[in-house]
Amino acid sequence: MQERLIRLLEAIAGAANPPNATDLAQLTGLPRATIYRNISSLVDCGFVEVTDCGSRYVLGMRFVKIALTGKSDMHVINAVSAMMQQVVKTSGETGFLARYRGGRVDLIHIETPADPSLSYIYPGLGPRPAHACSSAKAIAAFITPELRDELLDIQPMRFNQNTITDPDQIQRELNQVRRYGYAICDGEIDEGVSSVAVPINVDRLGAIFSMGVVGPSNRIKPMVQNRILPVLSAEAVRAAAAIQHCSVVDAETTNAEALADAREGLNKTH
Repeated sequence: MQERLIRLLEAIAGAANPPNATDLAQLTGLPRATIYRNISSLVDCGFVEVTDCGSRYVLGMRFVKIALTGKSDMHVINAVSAMMQQVVKTSGETGFLARYRGGRVDLIHIETPADPSLSYIYPGLGPRPAHACSSAKAIAAFITPELRDELLDIQPMRFNQNTITDPDQIQRELNQVRRYGYAICDGEIDEGVSSVAVPINVDRLGAIFSMGVVGPSNRIKPMVQNRILPVLSAEAVRAAAAIQHCSVVDAETTNAEALADAREGLNKTH
């Protein structure tokens, strides 16, 4: 039975448009009665959802979450490499890529300027606080609410006098990020260092990635509106498409990982 469920998931994932039972019968060679019975199981465990019209099927949020959060860092970095390089080239500052995973936001890639005569900020890789870092703010503001709750610490750390730790003020700032579409860290972790980040929205999970630039405040702040945000906004759209549509080899590997997790989930459900 589980192999039939996996075949249905593969058929739904590969269809150009949401398939109905007839489409799935043609794609899988399974009888319609078998399809209806197995689709019901997939709907019950959240791997498949029924569209508004009630007769077509799409991958469910549970499966989408597995597939997108399960992409390896290297797959994502390779997919958005050209966009990151364009951001750094245009801004002249260090670029960064962040992702949500496991209840936190990590910087997973840093792209530095090529000009050896230019001093730049290297922020390092690893976890970033959702109340103080632009990369994590951009994700926290636009990610789905159930995932946002995992990001916000009950007792946020104060790094310096610029750090906002009051929960109400943090929520107001995230509302402002949602309103304007970008997040700023203005010396909230390291005085004299500023960063700007925008969300990378993928599928129905919201912003589980973000990208931005970091540098000395006296260089970053004058460039935000006219130079940094235009390139970040444009490249974030390209990055979203690239992340969702990796190369064929990467996509096959990613789907294999997601389907393996799906098998494990189906084992637990049945």
